[in-house]
Amino acid sequence: MKLVPALKWFHNWVGFFISITMLVVLSTGVYLGTMDMLKRADNKGQQYVALSTERKAEITETIFERYPEMSSVRFPTEYTPYIHASARGKTIAFDQQLNEIDTRLFSEMPMYSTIFWLHRNFLMGDFGKYLNAWASLIGGIVTVIGIYLWWRVRKGFRLKQSIPTDTKSSSLLKSHIQLGLFISIPLFILCLSGFLITYKGLWLGALKHSPDPQIQLPQSQASSWHDQLATAQAMWPESNLVAVSKPRQRKGAKPATTLDYSIRFDEHSDVWLRQADSITISYETGTMISVLKHSDRPLSGKIASFVRPLHDALNMPFSYVLFITSVSALGCIILLFTALTFYRRALAGKLTKTQTPKQLA
Repeated sequence: MKLVPALKWFHNWVGFFISITMLVVLSTGVYLGTMDMLKRADNKGQQYVALSTERKAEITETIFERYPEMSSVRFPTEYTPYIHASARGKTIAFDQQLNEIDTRLFSEMPMYSTIFWLHRNFLMGDFGKYLNAWASLIGGIVTVIGIYLWWRVRKGFRLKQSIPTDTKSSSLLKSHIQLGLFISIPLFILCLSGFLITYKGLWLGALKHSPDPQIQLPQSQASSWHDQLATAQAMWPESNLVAVSKPRQRKGAKPATTLDYSIRFDEHSDVWLRQADSITISYETGTMISVLKHSDRPLSGKIASFVRPLHDALNMPFSYVLFITSVSALGCIILLFTALTFYRRALAGKLTKTQTPKQLA
């Protein structure tokens, strides 16, 4: 079998069966993205007020003492003007006086929970998770093949063909090709990052950082949030200290006797990846363990830092959430065009085979 016919066969037949899983993933992605945008647009009735380092230390100490299950505390920013604490499956929003103004439990949102797990593993546990990952990878390959096939016949297509003029298969097919081209690169990134989120071992190692032993880091006062946050802020006086987090504890595990807290910063408010610079300090000893800016990471570390944010917009701007949600919505439309065209052609082929010579006369 020659290369081009083989690629067409793979794109059409394998692509059709993969489109079943992709339609589920993309349609649920549209819902999750829309919910994320609604959440971000809700300022909880708060206005942004910059906090001093002393006040941030008081908030951190109070929340971690009052809610020991919480794993992170986020301070008000221009894009999230309220105090926010989170743990696995639970988030709490606070006003400036640390009064609870909103509490969300993942378990109490059955529709959201169902759609999230449908997106993640088709409600089939680990089997569905790995099925989803490999379907996403194959979907990415189908997308790349589609770009190559378009390139071979690119002179025969026009921009106006992006919107189908009628419901004929030829019009839907041209629209599929043109719309698919527009979203091919972001769709490929979504497919590849979805695969990598499941297979974390392929990229998590690139995020590990070994501090240079020759660099002397400042020591802060043991068990003092104010002194430790002030020391961390002094390292990067031009950056905004936006969050403090600790390692999450597994259910049933014994509480750790010592914890290393990650203090995260935004160097610029308009960058794509937020909270990308971090300083790690041992709270019990006041020892600063590591200092790392995203710009100082090697290329592999910078790429690995974007694996999850590119897929689910974690710590990314509102505009990016809107972008990938739109890509997912267009992807659903394209897949529906594909399913209808494929069904028509398969049905036509079946009818042709079953017709007798007399019927064809």
